[in-house]
Amino acid sequence: MTDTDIKGTFWDRIENVNVGMLSADGTDPRPMAHHARRDDGALWFLTADSTDIGRDAAAGKAARYQVVGGDAKIYAVVDGTLSVETDRAKLEEIWSPMDNAWFEDGKDDPDVRLVRFTPKSAEVWASDGTAKALYDMATSAMSDDTASPGAHGKITF
Repeated sequence: MTDTDIKGTFWDRIENVNVGMLSADGTDPRPMAHHARRDDGALWFLTADSTDIGRDAAAGKAARYQVVGGDAKIYAVVDGTLSVETDRAKLEEIWSPMDNAWFEDGKDDPDVRLVRFTPKSAEVWASDGTAKALYDMATSAMSDDTASPGAHGKITF
């Protein structure tokens, strides 16, 4: 699989993952739900201004997002940068009813921060699925072949 293929697979599959672990330099990873937007070349997060992520985004810190999406058949470690976005239209676009649970006044809560994570590079593992991977490992164990349960590569965005 080429870098372009892996990058396309990353964007296709990350849309089917709900949450990962986000951390900026010097902070511990936090579970965060993302909104993937291939056209923006970004993953979007909603957080409160007073959180580590809110402060780190305001400072424009480098960050890492780790994704384990077994059902989506993707595993990734993504490095990039955080920033705060003030575009109300983007907030409206990604807001979902689930987001209301985190903010007393919904999307009008003054503590809502829309955070853009702009990927710079990633290491991606895209599996072919559990049944295929198990079959591949079993047949490799009975032969001289090496198992290849999916695609793996490092990509630059």
